[in-house]
Amino acid sequence: MMSSRKRNAILEEFIEIYKSEPCIWRLKDKEYHDRNKRAAAYEKLIIKLRELEPNATKEDVVKKINALRSNVHREKRKVEESTKSGASGDEIYKPSLWYYDMFEFLGDQDIPRTSQSNIDEADQIEVRNTSFLYKCGGGRIRVHVCVRSCGN
Repeated sequence: MMSSRKRNAILEEFIEIYKSEPCIWRLKDKEYHDRNKRAAAYEKLIIKLRELEPNATKEDVVKKINALRSNVHREKRKVEESTKSGASGDEIYKPSLWYYDMFEFLGDQDIPRTSQSNIDEADQIEVRNTSFLYKCGGGRIRVHVCVRSCGN
Protein backbone atom coordinates (compact mmCIF):
# COMPACT_ATOMS: atom_id res chain seq x y z
CA MET A 1 0.00 0.00 0.00
CA MET A 2 1.26 3.46 -0.93
CA SER A 3 1.86 6.08 1.76
CA SER A 4 -0.20 9.27 1.63
CA ARG A 5 3.03 11.26 1.29
CA LYS A 6 3.97 9.32 -1.86
CA ARG A 7 0.41 9.56 -3.21
CA ASN A 8 0.37 13.33 -2.63
CA ALA A 9 3.76 13.69 -4.33
CA ILE A 10 2.44 11.88 -7.41
CA LEU A 11 -0.73 14.01 -7.42
CA GLU A 12 1.41 17.13 -7.11
CA GLU A 13 3.38 16.06 -10.20
CA PHE A 14 0.06 15.26 -11.95
CA ILE A 15 -1.20 18.79 -11.21
CA GLU A 16 2.09 20.30 -12.43
CA ILE A 17 1.80 18.40 -15.72
CA TYR A 18 -1.81 19.59 -16.03
CA LYS A 19 -0.67 23.16 -15.36
CA SER A 20 2.03 22.89 -18.02
CA GLU A 21 -0.53 21.89 -20.68
CA PRO A 22 -2.84 24.89 -21.20
CA CYS A 23 -4.19 23.21 -24.34
CA ILE A 24 -6.30 21.15 -21.91
CA TRP A 25 -7.57 23.84 -19.55
CA ARG A 26 -7.25 27.30 -21.14
CA LEU A 27 -10.27 27.77 -23.40
CA LYS A 28 -8.72 30.71 -25.23
CA ASP A 29 -5.42 28.94 -25.92
CA LYS A 30 -4.78 28.63 -29.66
CA GLU A 31 -3.90 24.96 -29.15
CA TYR A 32 -7.08 24.18 -27.21
CA HIS A 33 -8.69 22.94 -30.44
CA ASP A 34 -5.61 21.03 -31.63
CA ARG A 35 -6.56 17.36 -31.16
CA ASN A 36 -3.01 16.11 -31.51
CA LYS A 37 -1.65 18.51 -28.86
CA ARG A 38 -4.48 17.64 -26.49
CA ALA A 39 -4.00 13.90 -27.05
CA ALA A 40 -0.27 14.23 -26.30
CA ALA A 41 -1.03 16.23 -23.14
CA TYR A 42 -3.56 13.67 -21.96
CA GLU A 43 -1.05 10.88 -22.64
CA LYS A 44 1.43 12.54 -20.24
CA LEU A 45 -1.28 12.71 -17.59
CA ILE A 46 -2.30 9.08 -18.17
CA ILE A 47 1.30 7.94 -17.66
CA LYS A 48 1.53 9.91 -14.39
CA LEU A 49 -1.87 8.72 -13.12
CA ARG A 50 -0.87 5.11 -13.81
CA GLU A 51 1.61 5.45 -10.95
CA LEU A 52 -1.49 5.55 -8.71
CA GLU A 53 -3.97 3.62 -10.84
CA PRO A 54 -2.18 1.09 -13.09
CA ASN A 55 -5.10 0.74 -15.52
CA ALA A 56 -5.84 4.48 -15.83
CA THR A 57 -7.36 5.73 -19.09
CA LYS A 58 -8.10 9.16 -20.49
CA GLU A 59 -11.55 8.95 -18.90
CA ASP A 60 -9.91 8.36 -15.51
CA VAL A 61 -7.67 11.39 -16.07
CA VAL A 62 -10.68 13.55 -16.92
CA LYS A 63 -12.52 12.29 -13.81
CA LYS A 64 -9.47 12.98 -11.62
CA ILE A 65 -9.08 16.51 -13.01
CA ASN A 66 -12.79 17.21 -12.55
CA ALA A 67 -12.69 15.91 -8.97
CA LEU A 68 -9.64 18.02 -8.08
CA ARG A 69 -11.12 21.13 -9.71
CA SER A 70 -14.49 20.58 -8.00
CA ASN A 71 -12.82 20.32 -4.61
CA VAL A 72 -10.82 23.50 -5.24
CA HIS A 73 -13.93 25.30 -6.48
CA ARG A 74 -15.85 24.24 -3.35
CA GLU A 75 -13.08 25.60 -1.11
CA LYS A 76 -12.90 28.80 -3.15
CA ARG A 77 -16.65 29.29 -2.73
CA LYS A 78 -16.30 28.87 1.06
CA VAL A 79 -13.58 31.53 1.12
CA GLU A 80 -15.71 33.92 -0.95
CA GLU A 81 -18.81 33.33 1.19
CA SER A 82 -16.91 33.99 4.41
CA THR A 83 -15.45 37.16 2.88
CA LYS A 84 -18.87 38.38 1.73
CA SER A 85 -20.37 37.72 5.15
CA GLY A 86 -18.24 40.53 6.56
CA ALA A 87 -16.07 38.24 8.63
CA SER A 88 -12.93 39.77 10.08
CA GLY A 89 -9.50 38.70 8.83
CA ASP A 90 -9.03 35.88 11.32
CA GLU A 91 -12.61 34.60 10.75
CA ILE A 92 -12.25 34.26 6.98
CA TYR A 93 -12.34 30.62 5.92
CA LYS A 94 -8.89 29.11 5.39
CA PRO A 95 -8.86 26.34 2.76
CA SER A 96 -7.86 22.99 4.21
CA LEU A 97 -7.16 21.35 0.86
CA TRP A 98 -3.41 20.69 0.55
CA TYR A 99 -3.40 21.34 -3.21
CA TYR A 100 -5.68 24.41 -3.15
CA ASP A 101 -2.91 26.90 -4.00
CA MET A 102 -1.61 24.71 -6.80
CA PHE A 103 -4.71 25.56 -8.85
CA GLU A 104 -4.19 29.33 -8.75
CA PHE A 105 -3.05 29.12 -12.38
CA LEU A 106 -6.67 28.55 -13.42
CA GLY A 107 -7.52 32.10 -12.39
CA ASP A 108 -10.97 32.83 -13.71
CA GLN A 109 -11.26 29.69 -15.85
CA ASP A 110 -13.90 28.32 -13.45
CA ILE A 111 -15.94 31.51 -13.35
CA PRO A 112 -19.07 31.13 -15.47
CA ARG A 113 -19.27 33.56 -18.32
CA THR A 114 -22.01 36.14 -18.16
CA SER A 115 -24.88 35.28 -20.41
CA GLN A 116 -26.50 37.63 -22.83
CA SER A 117 -30.11 37.49 -23.83
CA ASN A 118 -30.88 36.83 -27.47
CA ILE A 119 -34.21 38.63 -27.09
CA ASP A 120 -34.28 42.19 -28.36
CA GLU A 121 -35.31 44.83 -25.87
CA ALA A 122 -38.22 45.67 -28.16
CA ASP A 123 -39.52 42.12 -27.80
CA GLN A 124 -41.96 41.28 -25.08
CA ILE A 125 -42.35 38.03 -23.19
CA GLU A 126 -45.78 36.57 -22.80
CA VAL A 127 -46.30 33.85 -20.22
CA ARG A 128 -49.12 31.36 -20.57
CA ASN A 129 -50.04 28.50 -18.30
CA THR A 130 -49.35 25.05 -19.64
CA SER A 131 -49.22 21.86 -17.66
CA PHE A 132 -46.23 19.49 -17.48
CA LEU A 133 -46.26 16.28 -15.46
CA TYR A 134 -42.93 14.98 -14.10
CA LYS A 135 -42.38 11.71 -12.30
CA CYS A 136 -40.24 12.23 -9.21
CA GLY A 137 -39.38 9.31 -6.98
CA GLY A 138 -42.67 7.61 -6.13
CA GLY A 139 -44.79 10.67 -6.83
CA ARG A 140 -45.55 13.12 -9.56
CA ILE A 141 -45.00 16.85 -9.84
CA ARG A 142 -47.18 19.06 -12.00
CA VAL A 143 -45.59 22.27 -13.30
CA HIS A 144 -47.61 25.04 -14.92
CA VAL A 145 -45.61 27.44 -17.10
CA CYS A 146 -44.81 27.93 -20.72
CA VAL A 147 -42.86 30.94 -21.94
CA ARG A 148 -43.51 32.24 -25.43
CA SER A 149 -41.62 35.13 -26.95
CA CYS A 150 -43.66 37.64 -28.87
CA GLY A 151 -42.14 40.60 -30.60
CA ASN A 152 -41.78 42.80 -33.62
